[in-house]
Amino acid sequence: MKFPVSVLVAALAPFALPGGHAFVAPTPPRAAPSSTQVGLFDWGKTAPAPKDVSNSEIRDLFSLWNDALATGDSRIVAKRYASDTMLLPTVSDVPRTDYDSIKDYFDAFLLKKPQGTILDGKIKIGDGWASDTGIYEFAMGSDGSKVKARYSFVYAYEGGKWKISHHHSSMMPEQGTSVEITEGQVKNLFQLWNDALDTLESDAVAKRYAKNAVLLPTVSDVPRTDYDSIKDYFDNFLKLKPQGTILESFVTIGSNWCKDVGVYEFEMGATGAKVQARYSFVYVYEDGEWKISHHHSSAMPEQPKLGPKITEKEVGQLFNLWNDELATLDSDKVAKRYASKAVLLPTVSDVPRTDYDSIKDYFDNFLKLKPQGTILESFTSVGDGWCKDVGVYEFEMGASGAKVQARYSFVYVYEDGEWKISHHHSSAMPEQPKLGPKIEEKEVKSIFSVWNNALATLDSDKVAKCYAKNAVLLPTVSDTPRTDYDSIKDYFDAFLLKKPQGTILESFATAGDGWCKDCGIYEFKMGADGSNVKARYSFVYVYEDGEWKISHHHSSVMPESVLGPAKKEDLVEA
Repeated sequence: MKFPVSVLVAALAPFALPGGHAFVAPTPPRAAPSSTQVGLFDWGKTAPAPKDVSNSEIRDLFSLWNDALATGDSRIVAKRYASDTMLLPTVSDVPRTDYDSIKDYFDAFLLKKPQGTILDGKIKIGDGWASDTGIYEFAMGSDGSKVKARYSFVYAYEGGKWKISHHHSSMMPEQGTSVEITEGQVKNLFQLWNDALDTLESDAVAKRYAKNAVLLPTVSDVPRTDYDSIKDYFDNFLKLKPQGTILESFVTIGSNWCKDVGVYEFEMGATGAKVQARYSFVYVYEDGEWKISHHHSSAMPEQPKLGPKITEKEVGQLFNLWNDELATLDSDKVAKRYASKAVLLPTVSDVPRTDYDSIKDYFDNFLKLKPQGTILESFTSVGDGWCKDVGVYEFEMGASGAKVQARYSFVYVYEDGEWKISHHHSSAMPEQPKLGPKIEEKEVKSIFSVWNNALATLDSDKVAKCYAKNAVLLPTVSDTPRTDYDSIKDYFDAFLLKKPQGTILESFATAGDGWCKDCGIYEFKMGADGSNVKARYSFVYVYEDGEWKISHHHSSVMPESVLGPAKKEDLVEA
């Protein structure tokens, strides 16, 4: 009986048996191929396959494919497949039948850094084709996990090379989808999360969590159950620049899940603080890698919650953080050194400052003096979550050169991951005169420059602010005494139109306790018309709001320029 060639081919083809096994017809003894046989088995290629290919050479084809995986380049892997191929991959429902779709599959799969090993395999060789079927195992370099699968490779000789014509990879049916992992590998999963923290990218951290993850964080009452809310939490937490270390770890492994619970400690790079907490991580295998399905982190219940340990020396150094902010002359930065419920009782204001706005308002004015402080005496104490520093400090005012001593009390609390000022009381030294610091005669004369520089701005407000609260101005060219800010400013609104700049020709200075005076003769050059005018002056200065201000200013024309020179007998009588 004769059968058509197509029937013979079908009879020789592998067919399925129950249980997923395939029957493959034995290879008949080799004979010189007929022209009909060449047409069937040369796969339409011009170059015939080698006749003497061995089993080891076919097995080596797997090594070529595995080496391509090791490059991490999906293009190189996809080129191992024939032009008319079929890939049925392990972890995708989509058949891949061309270069682009095969490359697309390996774009994702290669992120796991897979390397395969054949555990059991059987090779068959035909005319122009060969097959290698069995079981292989992949070690995933990205997380250390290992995965077994069944495989079928059918190779065809194409373009002078053996290439993969058919590749079917499937999970082990008796193992389900279980992925093996060791206790050491479970502990190392923490490092993947910790490395993500180190990037300071909240997106990278949030992607370590599974699709249906739950995060119960240490410092938030809100459960985080999706990517957006988890990312939102780490947007803030990463500002502390945390890096974790596991102190105690207890691991359990199940089928495609594992857990790691214990105690970890974080060092906050932003502040240097260290914080311990209890943790629970439950991991699941998702999208080819281990991800966090559940993460619960809580403060240590037996530890104080108010702050880390601090030494007395470190307490003393907290003053420098505040003093450095004074040096910026930025009232916002100074105010942010105070805690959310701070109380400031300042040296030169009767008003208690109890919130950010009022504290900032105080420093808006105080910083005009350009203060820099030095601690002269310090007495520190440390408690659970709080510390204090009390003593005597001295400020040098960069605006005037004056130095002022005061008593201080700082109470610090730990808030938002750093030590902040909860209470600050600053008061004048009770045994010292309250009217002002000591001043030399030379320094008295230099106070004139502050007033003269204000004239140069042509801003009557700045000039008027050189005068004390209860000042009296008896001006050169007005009969009206000026006794408050508005009337003094009004005088200079007109006088500054002349663009005056003064020079002291003769000066006689005296310094007292909290006051000083400078009287003599000055000359003004009027920039508006180039004229020069001499006058007699008297300045009496008092120390007010941390700087020397004009309490009394009397300016009068030179009498001889108006009345003429005095007679000799008048001089004798005078």
